[in-house]
Parts: sequence; C-alpha cells; structure tokens
Amino acid sequence: MGGKPPMAVITDGDRSMSIAIQQVFSEAHHQLCAWHLIRNAIANVCNPRFTSLFRHCMIADFEVEEFEMHWQAMVEECGTSDHEWVKDLYTKKSSWATAYIRGSFFAGIRTTSRCESLHAKLGRFVEKRYGVLEFVTNFQRCVDFLKDNEDELEFHSSYGTPVIQTHFSELEKSGALCYTREIFVRYRESLRWSVRVTIVECIEADDICVYVTQKYRRPDRTWNVT
Repeated sequence: MGGKPPMAVITDGDRSMSIAIQQVFSEAHHQLCAWHLIRNAIANVCNPRFTSLFRHCMIADFEVEEFEMHWQAMVEECGTSDHEWVKDLYTKKSSWATAYIRGSFFAGIRTTSRCESLHAKLGRFVEKRYGVLEFVTNFQRCVDFLKDNEDELEFHSSYGTPVIQTHFSELEKSGALCYTREIFVRYRESLRWSVRVTIVECIEADDICVYVTQKYRRPDRTWNVT
C-alpha cells in the first residue's frame, strides 16, 4: 500500500468487518458487494420483481433524485415499504447505490469476486481436515500454481502488439505495455466508453477547474467533474 491507507473497501456486509473498517480505515468509502446484496434480496424478500427492480436501482447511472424516485416506486409496487430488511437496506444506500458512491474510485469493481475466486482456488488445494504440515505443503502448491499462471499470462502478453482500435492511440499503446493482454482488452473497452463523454464547458474557480460534461445522446443532462 506504500504506507497509504486504502480509499475504497468492498466487503460482503459482515457487521464485524464494517465496524473494523470504520475504526481502522475511517477515510475509506465502504461499498457492499452487489452479488451478496442480490442474493440477500432473493432470500429475504422472495419476490423476483423486487430483485429485478432493486438490481436496477443499485447499478443504474441515476442521480440522487432519480434514485429516490425509482426506490419509492419500487417499494410501493412490490409492497415492501414496511419490510424490515428493505428498510435496513435503504439506510445503507451510500454503500451500494451508484447514485451515492459516485465520486469514489472502485475501478469498476462492484463485487468481492476477486477474493471469492482466490478462496475457490485455495479450496482446490487445502481441506479442513489437514494438519499444519499438510496445510503448509498444499498452500505452497497453490502459490506455485498461481505463479505459473501469472508467468504464462506474462509470456503471452510479451509477444505481438494489439491492433489500435480507438482514437486514443498513445493511451492505448501505453495500456498495451502496462497490462496483460486480458486486462488490456478491458482497459480498451473503458477507452471506448470515454469517447461518449464530451466536455461542454470549463469553469475555473480558485485553485480548481470544474468541467461540465455531457454523455452522447443525452443532451438534456450534464455532470460536473472537478
């Protein structure tokens, strides 16, 4: 971490973890895992329509006013206004709704899937019945397996140059040098999305600049970026 505390943390919503994050990483924005929230919605509400609308409220690119309007319409349609789990979920909206976490950098990550993936890989090598010696031996086998995979990806990424597909040729070339081929493909997709945003005005105030941006095909809406 380079001696710096994290500015963003994603967990499955465990209460003990939430308390620890508030105490140890008080400046970090704590986001709840979208996959766990959907699973909990299915288990607690048992209404497919609610799950679908809730997913939309959580992920859609709403402003705060739009989110509140859609949330109210959802709970009225599904009859969940007095549901205890739904009411508790609403109080935590700053930890899961796009409208409220906008401005905090999460690199597009909304779930703890990376951690869960590592747990799944580790589970292929170790079991609960193992003693200390067996655990250490098989844990090392898991580490060696992950290192071999990383070396293979590095090898494939070292040969050949991807075809430039965006107008940001220098940025795309830089990404091709920095990332593995698989991650580079995702990076390039982000570049494509950035083309859809244009700067319509720049407002200078004190020591900062406020850029007024607009999305393609949404001339009626603007976003301020500092």
